[in-house]
Amino acid sequence: MTTKIKKLTRPLRDLLLQLPHLTLTAELDIDYSAAEPALLAQLADNAEIVMRISHMGISAMGMLLAHSAPEIEVREIPGDAVEAVGWLMAELGEFAAIAQCIAVACRRHTADYAPRTAKHIPNARP
Repeated sequence: MTTKIKKLTRPLRDLLLQLPHLTLTAELDIDYSAAEPALLAQLADNAEIVMRISHMGISAMGMLLAHSAPEIEVREIPGDAVEAVGWLMAELGEFAAIAQCIAVACRRHTADYAPRTAKHIPNARP
């Protein structure tokens, strides 16, 4: 019996390391029209995946907080831990919103992009 090993994907890491390939306009807007379509397609894919992961994680944390309300009320779970989770949820929500903006802009600029062979743009080095 053989087992197929799936390639591990890291969409958040890839998204962050692909962003440096983008250039900015004089007004500090991302210049999507100057970017390679292959890069925009990769950015859109990763941004959409990260957005879904963020939404699922925020939902899961909300469910955990709701179910741990009795423990929070009697202070079995420290208030600063709940506060930290709240800040994390807020940041993830903001990140998901920005990821959606990036994905939509990338998709808009690659609406007619249909390469015969897929091109891969390597990540920048951290």
